[in-house]
Amino acid sequence: MRTQLGTYCQQFDGTLRPLLQDLATAIQALEKAPPDAPGRPLQTPLLELQHQLKALCDKVSEQQAYVLIFGPLKSGKSTLMNAIAGAYVSEVSSLPAYPCLVFVSAGAQREYVVTNYDGASKTWKDARELAQHIDKAHGELAAAIRAAEQRGVSFDPQEHFPQAIRRVDVRVPGSELATTGAVLVDTPGLYTRMRFGYDRMTREFRSAAACAIFVVKSDTLFLEQVFAEFQQLLDLFSRIFLVVNVDSHKRDVSPDGKLVPSLEQSQPEAVLKAFEQLAMSAPLQRAAKEGKVRMFPVDLLHAASSALQKAPLEQSSQGFQAFRKELGDYLASSDYLSAFLHDSLQRGKALLGEVMQHVGGHEMQRLLQQLRDVDEQLDWLRKEEQRVQMTLQYDWSAAFARGQRDVDAEAERFARDAGAKLLRTLGASIDTWFLSSHSLDWLVSGQWTPLVRDYREEVCGAARRAYEQVAGQLDAGLDLPDGVPELVRRAGVDLRQLKAHALAKAGAVGWPARTSVPVEVGAIPIKKSVLDVVSFRSLERVRERLFGAPDKPEVKIPGKEKAARLGEPGRLHLHQCVAQFRAQLLPETIAVLREYFGPRCLQAATEALRAGLQGYLPRVQQRQQELQAARASLLALSEPLRHLAAGATSRVPALAELGKAFDQDVASTKDVVLQPTAPRSRVAHSEHRASAATVKRPTP
Repeated sequence: MRTQLGTYCQQFDGTLRPLLQDLATAIQALEKAPPDAPGRPLQTPLLELQHQLKALCDKVSEQQAYVLIFGPLKSGKSTLMNAIAGAYVSEVSSLPAYPCLVFVSAGAQREYVVTNYDGASKTWKDARELAQHIDKAHGELAAAIRAAEQRGVSFDPQEHFPQAIRRVDVRVPGSELATTGAVLVDTPGLYTRMRFGYDRMTREFRSAAACAIFVVKSDTLFLEQVFAEFQQLLDLFSRIFLVVNVDSHKRDVSPDGKLVPSLEQSQPEAVLKAFEQLAMSAPLQRAAKEGKVRMFPVDLLHAASSALQKAPLEQSSQGFQAFRKELGDYLASSDYLSAFLHDSLQRGKALLGEVMQHVGGHEMQRLLQQLRDVDEQLDWLRKEEQRVQMTLQYDWSAAFARGQRDVDAEAERFARDAGAKLLRTLGASIDTWFLSSHSLDWLVSGQWTPLVRDYREEVCGAARRAYEQVAGQLDAGLDLPDGVPELVRRAGVDLRQLKAHALAKAGAVGWPARTSVPVEVGAIPIKKSVLDVVSFRSLERVRERLFGAPDKPEVKIPGKEKAARLGEPGRLHLHQCVAQFRAQLLPETIAVLREYFGPRCLQAATEALRAGLQGYLPRVQQRQQELQAARASLLALSEPLRHLAAGATSRVPALAELGKAFDQDVASTKDVVLQPTAPRSRVAHSEHRASAATVKRPTP
């Protein structure tokens, strides 16, 4: 018949056990993360919580009563375990003082399961193979402890050597444990050097309604150091059985020299009384008066021998009978059974609180903050990519317009001023030519062409200086929309350098091929001489004899002949040619420079600017990909932790409701009996966990 307590145990297991999968998923994610990843330090405490939560769920689901056995080395702990279990388990305590807990429970067949702090486990069937493994692990642990001592740190196996053995589970067939549901927990000897302290090893038994047995030989009962750490046991356990291992065959020498039974054999209670009166510490005395500590003198060798031979309990010593009865009564008492679940509920709530504390602490906040930072950067990069794409489509002519106007204005001003000077210089060269004997070609090609070229170069130089002055301004003379200057700077483009490079890339100015004042020889007015008239020479023939070929007037003309043949009309005609050319040269020069420093430089600048932005775009996209990968890694860490936090939070009220319902049902009935469940195989245990997760609390 299922008891109410058994039902609540199933509900408890169904509530908490699914959280183990959440823990496993979070731990697996943390294991895959880089060592410096935010949240990675949570792996160690979550591994510890996983172990403690699993132990709690197994304990409650199997309704097991844990009995922890403490005592100095060679005090008789293994012998006591043989006596309680009614089966040979001494090989467990023969391990080389390894600082781990050994759980002995009933099982269908003998097997040994070793579990490390990192959660890894391995099963053996042969105790000798187990001993060899423990012996090797013992040396590795010793080396890790020494390394920690050399670094000056307090050794913690979970942090400094997670490969250390945490517990050994021993399944024993055909033992008394199958009927009592008790699990014997053997602890390392008090005097083993490599211990982490009872507080470290028994952490999972806090508020777990477990009881402890402290075994001590009668020979060392009065040694103060034997009870040096006993106070820790008083703080951890609600009931402690102090078993004094006496030797019923021990003899003393009488005054007449005969061997007589010792006090241990004849009056073992007297040994306990003497200890209570003479050597017991005040805290121990107080615990004994309150019933928290119960003392029993037991010949453990005799008790174990009888148990292994399957002799009736009545044939054991009175001390062992009293001990077994009181231990059984305590484990079967309604107070213990109520505390079994209440303490498990409290422990479950405490573990849930620790889970929420860790996944809501500094490391989790650091992880979430980094995730927020990555999201902000990704959002900025996505907008940056959009800004680049929009800027690539931007019409830059308006941005360059102001600078171009400044250059054009300077070019026009300089062209006008230089044009007036050029006109005077050209005019003066006509007067000089009339006084000389130079040809017309000398005037046009030798004098006017260099002057025109110099004029163009001077105007171009003025425009170039204006361009460079504009480009040297902080904004490079550009009127850009808000945000664009910062964007191009982020792209690695210096707008001032860009305009300078654009000018160089624009090449040479494309001046018109004509570089001199155009003079049509046939239009120059001339006078015929008497000989020309008599000889009936035409004007064309006269001009050719005077100037030379029309396309190359290289004939030298003496000054007197120029005065006679050309006179003032010829001089005026040449001045008119110069004035007409100068009137055309000014707008032509300005137009060429406007095209050069305007559209031509604009094209070179925009091509370079777009090339810079195009080169920036892959960097933005690559950075997005890197951050997307980083975000995926952070999500792979944060999501399991968030899910774990949500799972732990949601189970707190569920446990509270379970506790209230149990209190109500206990108040209405007094016959709550714990029916222990034999440990199941791993397959059966998995099936049990699946079914337990769907158990509903029956209506009271």
